[in-house]
Amino acid sequence: MPRPDIQLLALRPAIKKATTEKSGVVETFQNAVIRPIIKLQHDVIIAMVENEKTFELAVSGAKTKDEYRSLANIWMQKRPKIKNQLIGVVMGMFLEEEIEDYHLHYHEYDKRIIQIILTRVADTLY
Repeated sequence: MPRPDIQLLALRPAIKKATTEKSGVVETFQNAVIRPIIKLQHDVIIAMVENEKTFELAVSGAKTKDEYRSLANIWMQKRPKIKNQLIGVVMGMFLEEEIEDYHLHYHEYDKRIIQIILTRVADTLY
């Protein structure tokens, strides 16, 4: 069964593009594909993090938003299962050709996905 690519694209919210002519392939993909998908999936991502029993305890000592983000990052690095699930929530919204592009630089994209998610979690929950 073919994927409904037109419908997937229509779901993605428009965001202000930070990409310029000098932006590389990875940055362009991040701003054109990853950021809109993470914005679309925001409520799902926040719910996944909030439903993790150990998350609140891990970030409870944070006194600043940066410290909160740092503690959340440490928490996530210790839990590869939730980290991979969050990456999967983003990847599940890729088009077929975007999946092919993703596999060319997946280490870099995974890092960027997690950093964007951690920023959104800190901005929302702190």
